[in-house]
Amino acid sequence: MLKVIKYLTRQSYLLLLLAGFLTLVFLVSLRPPVIVQALASALSDSYYPWNPRSYPEELVFVEVENTSVQKFGRWPWSRSLIAEGLARLHQAEVIGVDIAFAEPTQPEDDQALAEVLASLPSIGGSFLNGPQARHLDEAAYGRVLDSSLMQVSDAQLIESQELELPISPILEAYPVLSALNIKSDADQRFRHYPLAFWVEDAAFPNLGVQMWRLGRLEDLVIEGQRTYLGDQQLPVDSLNRVKLNYYAKSDYQRLTFAEMMDDDWDPESLAGKWVILGISEAGITDLRSTPLGQLAGPLVHLTFVANLMDHSVLQDLYGKALLAVLLAAGLFLLLLLQLHKTWLRFLGYGLLLLGIYTLGLQLYLQANLWLEIFYPLAFVLMGIIGGELWLFLINKAKADQLRSAFGSYVAPALVEKIVEQGRELKLGGQRQQLTLLFSDLRNFTPTTEALETEELVSHLNRYFDAMITALQQYQGTLDKLMGDAVMGLFNAPLQDKDHAYHACLAAAAMQYALEDFNANYPEGDVHRLAMGIGVNTGEGVVGNIGGQKRFNYTAIGDVVNVAARLESATKEVNNEWKLALFKGEAKPCASVDILIGEATWEAVKDRLPCHFVGVLNLKGKSESLPAWVLDWRSLDKNWLEEQIQS
Repeated sequence: MLKVIKYLTRQSYLLLLLAGFLTLVFLVSLRPPVIVQALASALSDSYYPWNPRSYPEELVFVEVENTSVQKFGRWPWSRSLIAEGLARLHQAEVIGVDIAFAEPTQPEDDQALAEVLASLPSIGGSFLNGPQARHLDEAAYGRVLDSSLMQVSDAQLIESQELELPISPILEAYPVLSALNIKSDADQRFRHYPLAFWVEDAAFPNLGVQMWRLGRLEDLVIEGQRTYLGDQQLPVDSLNRVKLNYYAKSDYQRLTFAEMMDDDWDPESLAGKWVILGISEAGITDLRSTPLGQLAGPLVHLTFVANLMDHSVLQDLYGKALLAVLLAAGLFLLLLLQLHKTWLRFLGYGLLLLGIYTLGLQLYLQANLWLEIFYPLAFVLMGIIGGELWLFLINKAKADQLRSAFGSYVAPALVEKIVEQGRELKLGGQRQQLTLLFSDLRNFTPTTEALETEELVSHLNRYFDAMITALQQYQGTLDKLMGDAVMGLFNAPLQDKDHAYHACLAAAAMQYALEDFNANYPEGDVHRLAMGIGVNTGEGVVGNIGGQKRFNYTAIGDVVNVAARLESATKEVNNEWKLALFKGEAKPCASVDILIGEATWEAVKDRLPCHFVGVLNLKGKSESLPAWVLDWRSLDKNWLEEQIQS
């Protein structure tokens, strides 16, 4: 539990950021602006092509299309011709007429049509707010009221005070009337089907609802936001509209008016069918823009009835259901943001986005549930951008911290490598192979006594600057400065496979740097300095070592002690070496300024001039150890500088 609390504390800013995005997206989903509605709907429209269903065979669209117009002439046709065609539909169970017949023609033709309609189970169509709309008179209102829903209370419906009804004889002939209107969404596409409209104080149903009432004898009941069709509760929006489930396949049962008028056409083929008569001829009909393209208006009504028949009416997921999806997406996103590797995070982002779309598609296909994936996708994209920005700032802060921590120890180029590999560094104590370099000034006491404090400090600073520069040029890390001594570390914090060799090069470069330093002063001047260096290779422990409030990046172990003891031995060995030379003994080099241990010698013996000086009794060591002198003077200075570049 404590670990969870610590984790949440560390992630508090990220959690607040994601929570802010989630809240914003959720609030927008409750009252989306028009442009958001359009974007959300357009994105989810891609579900429809996956719909495996087809229009039920019970539904037939009798259409006035191009071949019919070619056969019978331009629309509008004689109503006696339409009456003759309608009379052939007497075997149909329900006939919805998606034609208003709002203008009078020849009286005998109008009467012929009225007589046929009165003999059929037909439903008349009328337009709300049509181009020739008029207020309802008492007779018209009576007909509307007879066709209206009787069980409606506290309902929110689209309102209209005007209605364009069929002309008088046809109006009275229809057994029942309906509306023919469909209201588009924000992007002018038709996705929702209004169940009914307020016409004055009457709840006037749409064509599809009336067909169901007449064909199934099930009434539509609206009680506020609860809407029932028989025993089935319909998922509706705030205006009592149903979301249409369009069919990807356009293989609806169709019968052209011209085919129906053929002498050999059999009316029995429509026995028990539900028929919608309408116009699909381009230039005549009012085409509707849908998620699957342009459809004739009658097919939108047909789609609603088909959804009722195959129980595929869509249920929108919003409110608490959408919030649950957002929370789940946020949890996955939070987990992905914990991944260290950028490519792995972005692979996860892609899979998460794909998973959200797949979830929405499966909910649609398997459960008729409609998830507007725009909102979870928008939340995840905002979270990715915000999360990556947060990670960038965190990594930048860590990089600055690493630069600050190691800037005093290692060369700038090496600091950048540490920053690049910062996540892979193990800054806790760990055991590994190391090479240690210790340097210390010889006979420094006279200098300290001769110089004033300020001058002494300035003199040492110039000296240390030269030594640290030489150390860092060969991938060395400055461990610490101890008085006038320098402790250098190789193969940490970054790996260096040739650390013993580089430590020896650094030691030689430090001696050359001291030689250049002394060149500013004449022989015998107290400013001139002498230095001994000890180099040793072996296993040690390196890392942040210290207490909770104070620690230092350093190395400990016998390898460190031996390197320090080798440096201490340089003074005594050098004196013995020079005494031997004074006596006329042959020595391979003039002085002993750098002593290296056996493991170091093994690593460099074939590449650097090293000479055995003997087995030394080092202070604090119970056993004698062999040591070698590194003849730094036989290494060309220019060659040393070339090794830096390589």
